Amino acid sequence: MSVATQQINLLLPELRPKRDWLTASRLVVALMAVIGVLVLISTWHGWQAGRLDAELVAARQALQQQSERTEALERDVASRATDRELVREMETREQRLAQTRELYEFMSTTALGNLTGYSEHLKDLSRASFQGLWLTQISIAGDATNVTLRGSAQEAAMLPDFVGRLSMGESEISNQRFSRLTSTRTQGTTGAQVYDFVLETN
Repeated sequence: MSVATQQINLLLPELRPKRDWLTASRLVVALMAVIGVLVLISTWHGWQAGRLDAELVAARQALQQQSERTEALERDVASRATDRELVREMETREQRLAQTRELYEFMSTTALGNLTGYSEHLKDLSRASFQGLWLTQISIAGDATNVTLRGSAQEAAMLPDFVGRLSMGESEISNQRFSRLTSTRTQGTTGAQVYDFVLETN
């Protein structure tokens, strides 16, 4: 006769012991892991921010250097342009001076008549005049090549003195010789006798 055995499972799922996964030690470990991850992330972000700040500073320095170089280049270009303008103006003035010299030399060597005006001639006539003698008409042709003087003198002896003073002048009149003298004795407005004269170089 056989004996039958039967197993009865009395450990129902509800009655099985439950394992508590969230223990204090595991919680501490989990928190430490989270904190470590957060620290790593914060460190990485800080390193990234520092690297970006360094790159920004380097970029600003490079921009400042480029700006300074650009300004220096602009000043150099402006100074060179100014120098070119000065050189161009100097060359223009030198050309004008050379042309003026050539014109002056041409006119000095060409018989074109009076080139300096009559002021020096009139100064010599004024210096040669004196009281008792006066001029009523002055005719000067060219550079004193032909001179005609008309006037009056209280005495006939004043005429040689007047001509002698003219010869000591500084204009071309001093180099001329009066080859013709006409003197006429007339009666002046006051009743006194005067000598009307004409001096000519031709």
